[in-house]
Amino acid sequence: MIAPGALGAMNDRETTNGAATDRDLRPVIVRLTDIQRKCRSAGARNREADDVDRRLTAILDRLGDADEPDAEPPPFAALARELFAVERFFESNGFLSVAKEVAHVERLLEKLAAPGETAAPWVPRPEAQAAVERDRDRTAGRDEDDRREDEAGPEEPSRWAIPRPLAGVIVVFVAALAVCVAIIARHELGGRPRVLAAPAIPSPTPPLVQPSTPTPAPRDAERTPAPGAVLATEVGRARLALVEGDVDAVVDHLSRAALVDPDHQTVLGTAQQLVDLLVARADSAAESGLWEVADLTLGRAEGLAIRFGLETLNIEETRARHARLDRFRFIRPSETAAIRAAAGARVTVIFKDGSTRASIIKDVDGLELLLDEDTTVRGGALYYVDRVPLSEIEVLKVWE
Repeated sequence: MIAPGALGAMNDRETTNGAATDRDLRPVIVRLTDIQRKCRSAGARNREADDVDRRLTAILDRLGDADEPDAEPPPFAALARELFAVERFFESNGFLSVAKEVAHVERLLEKLAAPGETAAPWVPRPEAQAAVERDRDRTAGRDEDDRREDEAGPEEPSRWAIPRPLAGVIVVFVAALAVCVAIIARHELGGRPRVLAAPAIPSPTPPLVQPSTPTPAPRDAERTPAPGAVLATEVGRARLALVEGDVDAVVDHLSRAALVDPDHQTVLGTAQQLVDLLVARADSAAESGLWEVADLTLGRAEGLAIRFGLETLNIEETRARHARLDRFRFIRPSETAAIRAAAGARVTVIFKDGSTRASIIKDVDGLELLLDEDTTVRGGALYYVDRVPLSEIEVLKVWE
């Protein structure tokens, strides 16, 4: 039940916005219906998924009843609390995006709740409450019957019952007879005669009373997890590895998930995120002058895209953009041998104070870098060699 103040607030909202309450609930119902569809795709053999499905069905029925003209507003706070278990189910099975959608719907219901409304326990349907009362009556009837049997005391043994010692003798005799029959059948089917020893018939002895020792319960056979559970587990692990940046682990988990369903949306979505990550790494390598690393990374991204049937247009555009760039490499001031080998190449000197200077490398003389410079003067150009201390240089950007 919603407090009278909440009903007044809802009527004010209807008057102010000029729309009915069911129009405000329509986004919530649409989101819950989509969440229920995703829940059913989690696995038909998952009992927890069935419980969550029934919970969502009850919530949708309650929200649907609010469309009636004279219906009371639903208990939004209680319905929001019911969605907490749904959110935990998707989060524990690796469906983090669906869990966020459930949390969003939960917040929407909490906003629709009246200020004085409390999240009291909610009974989904009156007929469900009646079923609970009928079960309680049947349980009470069974307890009364048990009590009457206890008061009546143990039943007297029938005079036609077989005594236990005689029953033990009969069991032993039947077992000996079965052994004899088995030996005769083996002799007849064996193809050659065998000497059979007459089985000794044990004398009738009273059955031994075995000590009452607890029998260990047999271990349940290991059950093979359902395909839906395997898919959800592997996709969840792949997404965690993707957040950590472990590309190899992501590929391994996606490969196991693809064995269950290679066309599942979660598998394709995670694969697309991995391809985008590799393209971003290739761009970063190209900006640092690591062209071989950039080419290898783009090749790996293209292979994954082809394997999962994804678009490769972004990869081709990135490779074409890298081909149009002027390639360069970075050389540190301490690498004097590499600087001498790059003599005559264009260079952008990046100083430690952040300033830059474009020139041509000539040589290294001790602790100084020699640069070929030229300046325009009246009547021609003046060429000279400028000396730059290596201690002032942060890095050299040598163009190929």
